[in-house]
This record gives sequence, C-alpha cells and structure tokens, in this order.
Amino acid sequence: MTDIPAKPTNLYLTSNFVETTDNNGVYSRIACEGTWKDLFETTVAEKKKADRKKSSDFTIEWNGSRYRCNLADSYHGYGLTMRILPAGAPSFREDLKLDANIVLSLLKGTGLTLFAGQMGSGKSTTMFAALERMDKKERGPIGTVEDPIEGLLTGPGVIQREVGTHVDSFAQAIKDFVRQNRHTIAVSEIRDPETANAALMAASTGHSVVATIHADSALDVFPRMLALVDDKLAKILPRTMRGIWWQHVVRFGDSDRKPLPVYESLEVTNAVRQILEAGVDKLPQLGNEMQRQSRKSMAETAMQLVAQRLATRDEVAEFINRRGRINE
Repeated sequence: MTDIPAKPTNLYLTSNFVETTDNNGVYSRIACEGTWKDLFETTVAEKKKADRKKSSDFTIEWNGSRYRCNLADSYHGYGLTMRILPAGAPSFREDLKLDANIVLSLLKGTGLTLFAGQMGSGKSTTMFAALERMDKKERGPIGTVEDPIEGLLTGPGVIQREVGTHVDSFAQAIKDFVRQNRHTIAVSEIRDPETANAALMAASTGHSVVATIHADSALDVFPRMLALVDDKLAKILPRTMRGIWWQHVVRFGDSDRKPLPVYESLEVTNAVRQILEAGVDKLPQLGNEMQRQSRKSMAETAMQLVAQRLATRDEVAEFINRRGRINE
C-alpha cells in the first residue's frame, strides 16, 4: 500500500481500503483507517438512514472541498465514490490547456451546442469554464440544471438548480427555464429521451442551450442525440444544432506530467446541416467541413502533442488510430 497523494481528485472508499487518483492520474491505495474510516462510516450511516435505496448520489463538503459522491451496495459491502468539484471556473489556458476562442465560437447566437466525451473526460468542466468566460450580456439570464451543482456561476440573472434537491428532473427544469425567460440554458447531462426532447425544444425556440452527452468522438455526437429524441422531433435536430465539442484528457500516471487534452470540434453551418440531414452514412463528410473551418480533428490534436514532445505516439495511439473518428 502507498501514501495518499496530497490532492486526490477521485476517491473510492470501502470499509477496508481507500483508493485514490490525483489530477495527473497517480494511483494510491491505503487501509481505511482513522479519518478515512470515520468519513466512510458516518456517510454510510447517514445515507442509509435517510434513503433506503441501495445506491444514492449526493454532494458533501469535506476537508475544505466539495465532492460529488455515489454510495452503492455490492456483494463486498458499500462503496463510496468521491470526485472533487471545482472551487471556481478553471482557466482555459493555464488549467485546461485549451484556446478559449475555439470553444466560445461554438456558443454564438441560439441553438444547441453539445459538449461530448467519455466519463471523466472533462467535458463538464470545459462547459462550465465556457459559460463563466462568456460575455455576460451575450450569455444573458442563465439557468443551469445539474446533478449535482458542480460550480457556482457569477454574474446577473443566474438560476442554478440541482436534480433531486430543487427540481424532480432535468426535463422539468428546462421547461421551467423557458417560462422563466432564461436566454441560456445549461444541462449537465443529456442521458434520457425526456431531457433530450426538452433541450431540443428549448433550443429550437430561440434559446441558447448547452449540454453534455456521452460520445466516443465528434462523429458520434449527432447519432447519439438522434437516438434519444422522439421521431417527430428528429427532423428539427440538424437545423437546431449549433456546435459540437468533443474531448478527452490524457493522464500519464506521473506526478511530474500534467494532464493534456485531445479534442475536436465543429461549428454547425448550413453545409454541415445538409450533411446531417442526408443521414448518418454521410457523416464522414464532416471531416471536410472541419478542415474548411480550420478546426483540428482528434488525430491532429493528438499528433500535435507528439510534435511538441509532450506525449509519445504510443501514449496517444488510440486517438490517432481509433475507428469512428471524424476524419476517417
């Protein structure tokens, strides 16, 4: 067993052990004793008393930070998963290693912009940073629905709601925001048809809607969303889409090497809409549109890391060789 890193970002606690990783991907495991034991036993006791379900999602404040938590039962007993939440909006250049202008250009006007990636890819963090960085007049009154609230936005006209605490569902919050005249509506995750339909309807009626969705590449975003919306709404999806951002964070498991982003993006122009309306078989043509917009694919951003000697080709091979990437 090894020592816990000074700033763990992800933790998994059981009655016997604690596993952690930090932002650089450094893994540690120790016995669950002392303060860790107290945290685990207190949390399990409180949640079992308040909620008889076998799993629950919630946030806690501990050791000066907020954590997003999941408590779930198993054959081996309860396990508590904790992920640290940002204290404030991260800097694009310093923290995310991204060019803010590339992201913010996907948020102009109205429509639906989707931030995509796998679990733990940093898509929610990038979306939050973009919303905070936006010109406040352009952003206008904003409503966010999250599970849980991950960070507090600044500026006027902010309403932030947490599913299960302030509202019963993502879809209900989106409908409420439309009635509350929120110009910008942010959804922390589209994961069911009800949320997808509500987000699409809001975006199609003059609102600026941003949301995250699980997808394996930018190419994968449109069919993922298409699979969730009702058939009667599918026809308006291409006309309502505004932008696609996909990313993954490469962590090297080395305390001396900072995590680095691999990403690809696409503004949904009229030419892109025509491709989307033509069907999923035409999606590979989006690579040509990406080039016309001077945007890089995941393979190109991965190779850029190699060229800058920030990563080896083997370390980013999956992004260079992966099937389903937008420029295949």
